[in-house]
Amino acid sequence: MKKLLLLLLVFSSVAAFSQFSFSQVKTVYVVPETAKIYYNGHEVGNGSYQVKFKKDDFVVLKFEAPGYITRTVKLFKNNPKKTISYELFVDEAMQSSIGAEDGVDLANKFFSVTCKKGMDPDVVWKRLMNIAINNFENVEVRDKAAGWIKTAWVNSQFLYQVVRTRLEIQIQFTEEDALAYRVRISSEIADKDCGLNDQCFSTYNRILKKYEQVISELQTSLGSNF
Repeated sequence: MKKLLLLLLVFSSVAAFSQFSFSQVKTVYVVPETAKIYYNGHEVGNGSYQVKFKKDDFVVLKFEAPGYITRTVKLFKNNPKKTISYELFVDEAMQSSIGAEDGVDLANKFFSVTCKKGMDPDVVWKRLMNIAINNFENVEVRDKAAGWIKTAWVNSQFLYQVVRTRLEIQIQFTEEDALAYRVRISSEIADKDCGLNDQCFSTYNRILKKYEQVISELQTSLGSNF
């Protein structure tokens, strides 16, 4: 009888230990399978990774894949699931914008526009104003004497993100006898869950495709060179 009780005690201890040990290991799967998985800033896998808990109550994992929104999560040791799956969302803002890899590295940078020689300054100003109003509607600054135009931000809503864009034009003084302006298309992005406060937005080095026409309009309307 004593031997039987001893065996039961041993089996119970082994089972409890096995259950405790197993609970410290969780397998993570990510969709798409090509997604890179980062743990403590280091790349540890693609598509799946086995997390082994030690003293920490949770770990921070980051998942990223081209064309998808990067996601950072906390995985807790006391999560009852042994297998956890995460899905990355398609980056709609990226699909709807252009950047350096597309040959348009102009977001948030001033570029010069030199008007065609002999153009009347009043005509140039009217055309610049038309470009600003037609593409951005609301103009916050329109100072003809200072040669300065700045539009209000325009928010473009996507499923999980918000991209805001504005146009700024400033007269540029050159050594040559030419009428020139500096132009900047500012672009910023925010997670939709954060809201529309300024602190939610960060610099976005891409321009929405619908504003690509602003660049071509400057070229055709002013007969300009960049």
